[in-house]
Amino acid sequence: MPGTNNGLILGVDPGLAGTGFALLAEPNLVLACSTVVTIRGRDGQRLLTITNHLRAMLAEHPPAEASIEELFMGRNATSAVGVAQARGAILNVLEECGVPVYEYKPSQVKVILTGYGNADKSQIGRMLAAQVKMPEGKLDDHARDAIAIALCHARSRRFARAAVTPAARRADFVG
Repeated sequence: MPGTNNGLILGVDPGLAGTGFALLAEPNLVLACSTVVTIRGRDGQRLLTITNHLRAMLAEHPPAEASIEELFMGRNATSAVGVAQARGAILNVLEECGVPVYEYKPSQVKVILTGYGNADKSQIGRMLAAQVKMPEGKLDDHARDAIAIALCHARSRRFARAAVTPAARRADFVG
């Protein structure tokens, strides 16, 4: 049951050790953000911790849409497996709850936020601080990345709407 009228966007930075979540209300207000850090141990228990947090967040603030980082295969295959597991569990919960999901490559997020596909964490942090009303206090990288993913989707959604021709808008209105 997505909150289609509220315009909230859920941003997710998936990971088995730490998953970042952010709720963005347009225009550019971060309503909530958090990082779920799991304790080493059985993967099933770690995934349950992540999905329980996500379910509670969805119940409290149902988003209209969700955005999640695509799987990035870096040098560490072991961490990629954990990220893939977390992504799968998160995608499953979002599908169960009927929340449409949009996926973005890390380089897409960087280009949309900074104009540069190889921007580093400090560049992204500075651009977020300039573009979004950030929550008070210190944010870790997972929460900051979740905000960046949500903002990337908000911008992409605006671009897509702007690209619709006037004739198509009239056809949607009439039809």
